[in-house]
Amino acid sequence: MNLHFQTTGDELRNMSTYNTIFYDNFSEEEKLILGPHFSNLDRPVFAIVTPAQVDRGALMSRYSRTDKTMRRVFLDEFAKNPKRAGEFYEKVLLEYGDDSVAELGDAQIAIEWVSNIAAKKIEDHRIGLSYLEKSSRYVAFGQKIKGQYKYFKEERIMASPHADLYVQACDHAFDIYAKNLLPMQKFIAELEPIDKFLFFDSLSKSEVAYSDL
Repeated sequence: MNLHFQTTGDELRNMSTYNTIFYDNFSEEEKLILGPHFSNLDRPVFAIVTPAQVDRGALMSRYSRTDKTMRRVFLDEFAKNPKRAGEFYEKVLLEYGDDSVAELGDAQIAIEWVSNIAAKKIEDHRIGLSYLEKSSRYVAFGQKIKGQYKYFKEERIMASPHADLYVQACDHAFDIYAKNLLPMQKFIAELEPIDKFLFFDSLSKSEVAYSDL
């Protein structure tokens, strides 16, 4: 597969050094486990080369539903449980009826730690490719990694006189988000209790309250 992202420019090629703080630091033992399954262990763009197609598809789908990086998901869930892929497909495809996971069994390339803007630019090039984007509802934007929020620090901005103002503005926005996230969740839960809604139970084949699932 030949991928050419002509519109993403330096953001994909150079991957700003200000953002490498978010990258995983794997132990030597973890690297031995990951080695046969990924094309590299130290860069944010990599191919998934794990031999079993079902594992690749399930890993992609599970990755989109968690806040972890893909290689961390593999270590925490798939490396420890050889049956994890089959279990995941059974739950998501057969029980939940989400057939979108069925298209994930081809060749996969992962791109991590790019900005939302870069992600949209990449996804605009849809000919011959199918994209799976990590759902933002699973990303804890209010949590810091090594003291930093998850926003992109572009090289030109950080080298400009506006760098401090940019960081202050972004930190302020994320501080407000983090401060109000739990109160907003509490407000919505009180306004629309989840048990007001019925959900389809794949076992009983009927609609039941959330607490009865």
